[in-house]
Amino acid sequence: MVLSLAALTSHAAIPYKGHGYEFRQPGGEVLKIRLDGNDYYAEQRTEDGSLIIYDHAKRGFCYAHVNATGDQLVSSGVLATNAKLRTFSTAQDKREPGLSTAAKARLARQRYQKMHGRTLELAQKASAAMMVPSAVATAAVSGQMRGLTVIIDFSDAPGTITKPQVESFLNDANYTGFGNAQSVRGYFLAVSGNKLDYSNSVTRYYRAKRPKSYYADASLDSGTRSQELIMEALNWVKSSEGFDFSTLSRDSSGHILGLNFFYAGEADSPWAKGLWPHMGWLGEQFCSNGACTGSYQISDMGKQLAIGTFVHESGHLIMGWPDLYDYDGSSQGSVANFCVMGFGGVGYESQFRPTRPVGFLRYLAGWDTAIELNPAINRSAPTGRLSMAAAGHSLYRWSNPANAAEAFYVEAIHKSEQNLYQPDQGLAVFHIDPAGTNDDEWHPYIQMEHADGKRDPENNLNQGDGGDLYDGVATRTFNAGVPNALSAKGTNSLWWNGYASGLAIANISAPGKTVTFDVGATTPTSTGNAYNGTLAEKGEAIHPSPWFEYKGGTLAAILSGPAGTDFDLRIEKWENNVWSMAAESTGDASQEKISYAAAAGYYRIIVSSYSGAGKYKLTVTK
Repeated sequence: MVLSLAALTSHAAIPYKGHGYEFRQPGGEVLKIRLDGNDYYAEQRTEDGSLIIYDHAKRGFCYAHVNATGDQLVSSGVLATNAKLRTFSTAQDKREPGLSTAAKARLARQRYQKMHGRTLELAQKASAAMMVPSAVATAAVSGQMRGLTVIIDFSDAPGTITKPQVESFLNDANYTGFGNAQSVRGYFLAVSGNKLDYSNSVTRYYRAKRPKSYYADASLDSGTRSQELIMEALNWVKSSEGFDFSTLSRDSSGHILGLNFFYAGEADSPWAKGLWPHMGWLGEQFCSNGACTGSYQISDMGKQLAIGTFVHESGHLIMGWPDLYDYDGSSQGSVANFCVMGFGGVGYESQFRPTRPVGFLRYLAGWDTAIELNPAINRSAPTGRLSMAAAGHSLYRWSNPANAAEAFYVEAIHKSEQNLYQPDQGLAVFHIDPAGTNDDEWHPYIQMEHADGKRDPENNLNQGDGGDLYDGVATRTFNAGVPNALSAKGTNSLWWNGYASGLAIANISAPGKTVTFDVGATTPTSTGNAYNGTLAEKGEAIHPSPWFEYKGGTLAAILSGPAGTDFDLRIEKWENNVWSMAAESTGDASQEKISYAAAAGYYRIIVSSYSGAGKYKLTVTK
């Protein structure tokens, strides 16, 4: 069927982080290789951390070093080995550095254009156009969709995974083969709320004209022999199998949306060479029954099938979604493990149970609704205490009245079902701006507002951790911002132009399948240096919210709470990019007092409930 969609475009690559694979060296040794990067740029190292590069003259991997100008890896001419030539301290990694970020970015852009026939900048503009609210009608993907998966084997590498096994992997409603939690179809049914039913027609094995060693030629780019093999297979599907290509889902330009190729065994090629798995644009167009080729994915079947990579690439092919990680490797991307379009489908466990797409992508696909919270846009916007189901398909949104494309999206995440292998649970806040780019980790399409304020993924420290979601801890109230030496890089509710959005979220409940929180008008009122508010049981509040700068001197705070409760008081200072306790008063009643000799810096005052609930008054003297 032909979908009434604009031609979907995407820029796509499979991410690798410590990915292990093997390559047989000319002397027969099977070299163990560690890969970090993606389809456009990746660094390869031996297990002892030595940089290596494929050397065409040697027909194998050689030790490598960075050239004098710092923009290329150069082969030493010495074949790499698994022998431990060096050891490295766990306290200080002494591996030689790779290329600069600028060099990696340049090489990634060059390879992208080679694989997709257009520049990365054009692809980014196409993605930006798709990711504005007005694009929802054209980006929506629902109903029944049909892709094609061609399975291929070779005279020197016959298939071992059967056609019925591949069909079950792709299409079964209840599937647990090879350790997967579901089939590819089952994944999209689950994350779309049964709105998208994506299945695949699977061919019988096509026996390639030449042995696998021909197509896996390590001296050639991965697009060369792969595309030769793909054209062979498509002509066979048409002529020998009589397949009706008009049964496949297409975009409005007639391009097949889900075009997939699985070949027997391992890649048997170095990264980006021979038959290395990838997604690309088929240079020689094939057409039949009104359906034509465009983008495709090709991958090895190996010894088992994991749905993560297939789902990730289908996000590109079917939905036109962009990658949400950094191609040049200078960061892990803001979203990191919290989305299948980041690293949420390639982990040790998530490859078998990929995480959901972030709520904004589900909204673009027409699977989720978004309730507008900004009263400047929605006069009947809900306020006060709100509730959100983690497994639901309803989001909250706070849009920018001056820029319809920019908004904050709020969703609840619970570590169960599809999100079982996410690194945290609680309330997630995502800042959406199609003007961003994933080449800039500090202003991407989708920025996650990390609750701990550390932005570890952007700083290339991890792919997300247990401090990233808002989970009932007072210091994880989401509001105007926290002081930061690099203010544009902090976790905050500011628009990208630096103006306050007005969004404030507080009193967030503990993680669960339903999360509750206060929004908007629940911020306690302030009269001069006196603050009046109401605490829930175990709740906390920040004054002045979100923080204040103090030139130094005595900070005095007096708290008065209701009888029969135990409210506590503390002063926190911003140090080393975290809030640290400077002083506290934690008596058994609700009458607390602090007098603190403060140095110049950024501070905030926290009122918390150890037990009980009710109204309080806080008086601050500076």
